[in-house]
Amino acid sequence: MGRDSGRFWRNIRRLFRERQIYHRADGVVRYIKLTPQTQFALATIMLGLLLWIAYASVNVVFKETIIVGKDRQHRISEDAYRRRLAESETAVEEISSLNVLYTQEFDAGLAQLQNRHEAIRAIVENKITGDIALEQLSTSLARAGGPEGIKLKNGNRVMVDPTGREPTPRQSRISKLEEDALGEVFSNRLSFNIDDPVLNEMRSSAARYGAQQILLLATIEEDIRSQTEELEAILASTGIDMSPMVTHERVELAALNQQNQPDEYSGTGGPLYPIDDEDGLAQPSVYYQSVRRVEKQLNELNVLEHVLTTIPLASPINVHYRQSSRFGARWDPIKKRTRAMHYGLDFGAPRRSPVLAPAAGRVSFAGRRHGFGNTVEIDHGNGLMTRFAHLNSISVKSGQKVSLQQEVGKLGNTGRSTGPHLHYEVHYRGKPVNPEPFIKAGRYVFEG
Repeated sequence: MGRDSGRFWRNIRRLFRERQIYHRADGVVRYIKLTPQTQFALATIMLGLLLWIAYASVNVVFKETIIVGKDRQHRISEDAYRRRLAESETAVEEISSLNVLYTQEFDAGLAQLQNRHEAIRAIVENKITGDIALEQLSTSLARAGGPEGIKLKNGNRVMVDPTGREPTPRQSRISKLEEDALGEVFSNRLSFNIDDPVLNEMRSSAARYGAQQILLLATIEEDIRSQTEELEAILASTGIDMSPMVTHERVELAALNQQNQPDEYSGTGGPLYPIDDEDGLAQPSVYYQSVRRVEKQLNELNVLEHVLTTIPLASPINVHYRQSSRFGARWDPIKKRTRAMHYGLDFGAPRRSPVLAPAAGRVSFAGRRHGFGNTVEIDHGNGLMTRFAHLNSISVKSGQKVSLQQEVGKLGNTGRSTGPHLHYEVHYRGKPVNPEPFIKAGRYVFEG
């Protein structure tokens, strides 16, 4: 780099040799020395000045030509823009007649989706409420512990499915639902003589969303059906006929819904089931038929769930115990060699162990009974009553409401007893029944 620079300046010195300019005035001689660098700088300035003069001259000469050319180009661009604007206005005018139809069909489709959304939302909220209550019961039973007083390792119990559950409806049913939804959308379209791709796509999208909503309802329906079968299996596993209890709860639920009407004499309500014609004779759509069916099944599930919360499924003892006597005929522990009926279960456990309510209810008796000693009886409704005898002490009062797993007394040895234990009975409609199936139902159905 330095060698090239030196060669350059040598060439400059050769072209622009050092010169001296003499000037004499009033007998005084003066001179100016022009070095090669100074001459090179002056030459560069002169060359730039000449180039600028040349550019300015050409610009002045051709200025008019340049202005004319630019003006012509501007007019061409403006004409092209006007042509495109005219084409756009023509296109807007061509589709303006469809905008009203688009808006009408869109508004109708949106209103339908909103109505369907409200119906699904009401069903889902009702389902979630029931599931939460069932989960709370499951958690309480989990805290109650397993058989023989052994705690379950996993407190997150899940319901065992005794019948097997389909994860989704069958594929043939799915195809039929999609076909019905598509036909429903195209049968409800506002214009039958316009074959427009946008409208067709709008209708197809609405059909797909409608099919998905129906499939969601079908999935909820399958889940409700499976849960209903599970709860029916729970009730059946207790060994007693619960149909009168279910019927009673169904009537109570209907009466409660009637009381919740906003006006006692003019109340109306229920899901929205749009009809297809103005005379009101057409059947509800496939979607609303599904809604009506799911709501009916969900009401039945709610009845079973409420019945389940009143059944004594939990063990009355949550400490380590030994079941010292079962339900049925036995040799009497006081009168030896005498056979007698034993109408409950005996739980042998340490004295003053807590005795817990196996279900929510109201204390119907709290005091001493002949042969039973200190006794507590709880009315759970629907003909179910539980009895806790031989208590060391009583923790509740007659008429008091108790919740699941609330302490009602301490295990003791009062009354006709040979040692500390709890005598536990379950009565249904005035007759004693075996408590063991109730406890097993709570264990196997809600076991983790």
